[in-house]
Amino acid sequence: MTLLIDTGVVAPPDRVEFWAQSSYDVYHPLQIQSDETDRFSARMWGDWLSCVGFYRIAAESNTMSRTPADIAAGDPECLHLSVLLRGHLDGAQQHRTVALKPGDMTGYDTSQPAIFRAPEPFDLLVLKLPKATLGKHASHLARLTAMRIPGDRGLPRLAAQFFCGAAAGLADGTISRDDADLAEHVIDLVRRLYVDLENSAPPAQPRSRAELLLHAQAYIASNLGDAGLDPEQVANACFISTRYLHRVFGEEGLSVCESIRTARLDRCRRDLINPALANEPISTIATRWGLPNLPHFSRLFRATYGCSAREFRRNATQSRRDPSDEPLAPRTTAFDSPTQQLEAARAWVAAGREPTVP
Repeated sequence: MTLLIDTGVVAPPDRVEFWAQSSYDVYHPLQIQSDETDRFSARMWGDWLSCVGFYRIAAESNTMSRTPADIAAGDPECLHLSVLLRGHLDGAQQHRTVALKPGDMTGYDTSQPAIFRAPEPFDLLVLKLPKATLGKHASHLARLTAMRIPGDRGLPRLAAQFFCGAAAGLADGTISRDDADLAEHVIDLVRRLYVDLENSAPPAQPRSRAELLLHAQAYIASNLGDAGLDPEQVANACFISTRYLHRVFGEEGLSVCESIRTARLDRCRRDLINPALANEPISTIATRWGLPNLPHFSRLFRATYGCSAREFRRNATQSRRDPSDEPLAPRTTAFDSPTQQLEAARAWVAAGREPTVP
């Protein structure tokens, strides 16, 4: 499979930001955060089997969220089926939560807000199926996302082995990228997995506090643009009392209001350093993320980042323009620079095939 992203091409302090921006450009628009800022590393490989995309992701612990703004920025209109190869992964979408262990699978609809959190290093195989290839089953399968497909027995176990074998065949060249018949077998197998999942789905169980926390965080990430977002609204969305919501967050050392505020400021920070938004007024950015009161936003931003939003943006712009500020990194891939790597990856995504390596 083609190496699309490798954080090893940048200095360690820049890797989380590089991973987030590269994933946004190559995979689809999303947000990524990680506390492993000093030792973060991640790689993404990709390939196509006719109309089905295969991606493998290996990374340190991080949280991926896809908000309505991300969906508006770009939606490939795909169903992703993820096979967890290593580590643990928690996810939430459409008021459902899922916890995966190695071998398990779950679905994710790119057209709906979602959040996935890996508390430890993980390895993931993702099948990217355009909804158009699923035909009349597309809308039905999209309603069954964030449900665990146990991979320790029966058809799911065999399916996971088949998917991994197909990925390995694409990687070593023993399977042709043009094998449309094999791609159709993959799509049929995915459909069958979901038929069995729906028929065997157990009655709904009481949600654990970890699942409630993930659900609440997913709702917050999806509604940051609502200036009226508050703990009561989040609690209502999770069908629990506001008091219990505060307890769920408190047991993790978190605050509901602080979580909302931190997420909003982080989204503003990302927009301020985005070259594509360089001419957008700061007030527009703040309002987009639920902070329409500019003096209040300015106080919060300065308290968090130690400077005004205008100074932060100016410093980021100067850093991009000054080549001496760019981190030096060894050449670890066939590409000469992160920029060349991203450009080749974009070409690969657009063409549905591996690009020519310079």
